Amino acid sequence: MAQIEFRNVSKYFGSNKVIENLNLTIEDGKFTVLVGSSGCGKTTLLRMIAGIGPATSGQVLMNGKDISEVAPGKRDIAMVFQNYAIYPTMTVRENIEFGLKNRKVPKEERNRLIDEYSRIVDMYNLLSRKPSQLSGGQRQRIALARAMVKKPAVFLMDEPLSNLDAKLRASMRIELKELHQKLKTTFVYVTHDQVEAMSMADIIVLMEKGEIQQVGTPEEIYHEPANVFAAQFIGTPPMNIIDMPNGYKMGYRPESVVFTAEKPAGDGYRKKGRIVTREMLGAETQYKVELSSGQAVMVKIADSRFREKQDVWITVEPEHLHYFDLSGVHYSHGGAPELLAEVVGGMNDV
Repeated sequence: MAQIEFRNVSKYFGSNKVIENLNLTIEDGKFTVLVGSSGCGKTTLLRMIAGIGPATSGQVLMNGKDISEVAPGKRDIAMVFQNYAIYPTMTVRENIEFGLKNRKVPKEERNRLIDEYSRIVDMYNLLSRKPSQLSGGQRQRIALARAMVKKPAVFLMDEPLSNLDAKLRASMRIELKELHQKLKTTFVYVTHDQVEAMSMADIIVLMEKGEIQQVGTPEEIYHEPANVFAAQFIGTPPMNIIDMPNGYKMGYRPESVVFTAEKPAGDGYRKKGRIVTREMLGAETQYKVELSSGQAVMVKIADSRFREKQDVWITVEPEHLHYFDLSGVHYSHGGAPELLAEVVGGMNDV
């Protein structure tokens, strides 16, 4: 296992700045997911760890040792790519064995490792097959087994599930999480998919435009987003963000809304609206509601009896309201602060 540390790392492609003075510690043995939109710098960080895209300046350390100048093959890492990178003319066994042969591992040990790790990824009965005879998920398992037999200190994964269909992606997320629990090795996983990040990660590193927006557990990032970007990137649908008269912003999750056909009583944020669209998702129903202010918000609740074009009231209790300052930074959650209580109350419909 290994701890990875970035110290004041910058990366430029010519005059184009991708990352500047970034500091980050990836904890030993954790499943860490780097997530963000395309071009945010997450794959650039992964390539720095791998040694195939060195930093322009700064240091990358593994277990306290600077590996910035260490060759990729000597870094005790294994990488799993989006496109599998397996050899189509080789069998499953030969693909897994290829790296072991190059490292001159004795045949008996090779056979033992292939047997052990092909069973872990459920490919033992398919060792004689060619990749063309296998599904996308099975090909990805070949890539995983080939990485695992190296017994690396760190697994690097660059969007390994993006070529799979939705159903297979869901099952592979579970398999990867179980695999991490078995191996107890440091996993660093890159994705643009916040569902993958939330479902698999021990720690999420949320990035945008080469900067880290927030580092935390899925629960921390979901319930206490550091800023408006985090609030709207994580969550399906994302947090509703409302402009306040003083320039500050207020937010609430779609599932925090109470829906009623009649005007509600009591405290909280109250607005009249009309349902624009309705999506039945099984246990939950998702509504798009146009408020009296003209802004549209999303609501996700278990109650499916409301219909399109129906007039409704939405209420959000004070403990579910989030507040963001003029620069978009989260500064309060769980009830309207005294200075804003009057403003929030003034936003309510009567």
